[in-house]
Amino acid sequence: MGFPHPTVDVPGDWPGIRHEVDRVSSPDDHSDALSRGLGADGSVVTGHVCATAWILSPDGTHTLLVMHEVLGWSTPGGHVERHETTREAGLRELEEETGLTRFDVRRVLDRPAFVHVTDRAGDRPHRHWNVAWLFTCEMDAPLSPREGARWFPIDSPPPGPPDLASDLTRLAALVGRSDSSA
Repeated sequence: MGFPHPTVDVPGDWPGIRHEVDRVSSPDDHSDALSRGLGADGSVVTGHVCATAWILSPDGTHTLLVMHEVLGWSTPGGHVERHETTREAGLRELEEETGLTRFDVRRVLDRPAFVHVTDRAGDRPHRHWNVAWLFTCEMDAPLSPREGARWFPIDSPPPGPPDLASDLTRLAALVGRSDSSA
């Protein structure tokens, strides 16, 4: 399928990424389908593997979002490049889009939280298979003004992807029961 830089495409044989997906905290039909596609199963929807870095305040009441030209307010994220894990890609995208680094955030889980999808229309319709990582961050951490990252209460998110509110509610419940300290 290709992208301007070498991305992890589905279907394709990506055992390292598949291992991450097989460990998601909340497996469902999306994670099962992505796992099959990462094992070169050609029956899944064609697309790119992306990573999202969901950032919540330590008390789980606020989330950090960035303005996306198509999606509206959305979680930081983007395409996984062939030399990266989904966690590395999520942290890279987080830094590019917010200015926060791995030193500013605390991983909540030692595995991805879940898989969510974004379907793209147009002349080359395809799916973004988003592997979601959950982090917390102090709300006073300095943000880059370039992308317009802002904190929002999770109980009243701004306009964005249709699953934003339900995903935030699901993630906020995980903040209190962390299984990782790194």
